Amino acid sequence: MKKRIHIRKPAVLIITVLIVVSASYFLFRPKENENIVTVAVIEDYSYVLESNQTKIYKKYFKDLQEELKNKEVDEEKYARLITQLFLIDFYTLTSKMTNQDIGGVQYIYSKNQDNFRLKASETIYKYVESNIYGNRKQELPSVKDVEIESIKEINYSLQESKKVRGYELVANISYKKDLGYDTKKTITVIEDEEKLSIAEIK
Repeated sequence: MKKRIHIRKPAVLIITVLIVVSASYFLFRPKENENIVTVAVIEDYSYVLESNQTKIYKKYFKDLQEELKNKEVDEEKYARLITQLFLIDFYTLTSKMTNQDIGGVQYIYSKNQDNFRLKASETIYKYVESNIYGNRKQELPSVKDVEIESIKEINYSLQESKKVRGYELVANISYKKDLGYDTKKTITVIEDEEKLSIAEIK
């Protein structure tokens, strides 16, 4: 008579492991970003609005959408809006999941984006704690508004030894709570193929 092969214990063990792994995933998976979705895209310019942005950011993004629909785009207004959007996104650290979640990159001059990310991750973003599991206790800034103090047309010299037309803007940043972050920045906006982009931040 042949002996029966007992597979009950190994099968129970495998099922138990699968249950534990599945339960761990649902208990400890990222919570904060699971509902973050893209809510608007400005197609020809590749600007994206995500659902976790603040009310003031969404307001300026809508203004940008409306402006870029026009046949004749007001470049000065365009430069103002991307400066406001950039500064709000960059300094609103409360919405960032990790220190690699750098805000405002989509408004940076295309050839400078990698360097910008690196510099930001080594400075202002360096000490931003992870909020992947939604349990961050760290106090971080949230921008209340950005006002443009002045704007002037300039010619800007690129590293490629050519000059392009652009704008220099002075912007004042206000926060929901003052935590000692920058309150005034000078932003240089230049032509970047078919759109405007931020080339320099002082």
